[in-house]
Amino acid sequence: MRIGPRCIVFALALIWCAALKPSILSAGGPDLKPPQVTVNYIFPPSPLIQDRRTRLYYEMAVTNYIPIAYRLETVDVQAGTKAFSFTGSVLEGMTRTAGVAGDKAHSLEIGAGGTTIVFVALEFAHPWEVPGVINNTLHMRSPDGVDHALAITPLDVISTPPIVVAPPLRGPDWLAGDAANNRPDAAHRRAVLLDHGQAYIAQRYAIDWVKYHIVNGEGVTWSGPEDKNSSYFCYDAPIYSVANGKVVEALDGIPENVPHSGKVSIDVNFANAAGNHVVVDIGYGLYALYAHMRPGTLRVKVGDTVKAGDLLGHVGNSGNSTEPHLHMHIDNQPSFLAGQGVPYEFDHFEASDTGGITNGPHDRMMIKGVGGTTQPFTDDYPAADAEVTFPRATDE
Repeated sequence: MRIGPRCIVFALALIWCAALKPSILSAGGPDLKPPQVTVNYIFPPSPLIQDRRTRLYYEMAVTNYIPIAYRLETVDVQAGTKAFSFTGSVLEGMTRTAGVAGDKAHSLEIGAGGTTIVFVALEFAHPWEVPGVINNTLHMRSPDGVDHALAITPLDVISTPPIVVAPPLRGPDWLAGDAANNRPDAAHRRAVLLDHGQAYIAQRYAIDWVKYHIVNGEGVTWSGPEDKNSSYFCYDAPIYSVANGKVVEALDGIPENVPHSGKVSIDVNFANAAGNHVVVDIGYGLYALYAHMRPGTLRVKVGDTVKAGDLLGHVGNSGNSTEPHLHMHIDNQPSFLAGQGVPYEFDHFEASDTGGITNGPHDRMMIKGVGGTTQPFTDDYPAADAEVTFPRATDE
């Protein structure tokens, strides 16, 4: 009897499945048809003190290797003595299907040959509640109606506390735009990019710093002609180094964009997406990146040594940017996009609770829910879209 290619593939699949370590069905018995998916963590988390709460942010990439679709029903997390369970619309908002844009990217179906990334955020009352290992179980349903409980490899938590840095800006009326959060529209958190075959979220803890004023009863980031960079309240504001370090990258000369035009002045790539920018090696294998600066305002060059509080340049609207702002984050590579974002905290500032930034036409920022009472914070990271006041410059 001649064995055809399809039979060989089928036989190999049976051997492969038999060799797999059995997962456990929700009924408690061995799973004889375990989901044919891989689950990989993008980067191990470490605790972040945010708005006086302790949070962990991490991601799981689930890839389906066979021509049937699975449905993700629930994600259960055991973190020390604390248990978390995510399901329904909440879990759906935590997903992003690779290669799909817009609201359709949020789906609990893991299609044949598809990859779904699950973005997880855990909150603890105190830092000491964070365990050294987290156990994740994915409950999935196959097309035959069988429920599977897939207990995946435990996730190690990095115990090193976040680096504490000085503020990059000065004065009041700053908004911590899209600071780390797990909303479905979290642009920084969802910015998964690949380089050399590796998935990175360099902007995991990035903040887009803009200034707002109340104009005609509405919080806006500019006054005057909307298409002029000089109309924006944060434009040309001084940017300061948040830590001691050495400048390892500095790019100047990129022209600025016309605000809210829906266009950028350059063909964006990995090298210039940050526009005019500075990268500082701040030690411990960490790099601070300051992006979208005004051309001609950089005050440092590669090889310069800087101290916390030194002037680096001024806020602009260059690179992949829709209006003037400072994009700042810290990661483990001297790259705007190809690195893993790590948590950091500011030594002191005042801030409100989370606010709200809504995007209008051409990503026009409209602010709501700001102007509340601010409170002092020490060694903390602001809530998403919170109103923040930094200490004023000494010469003001």
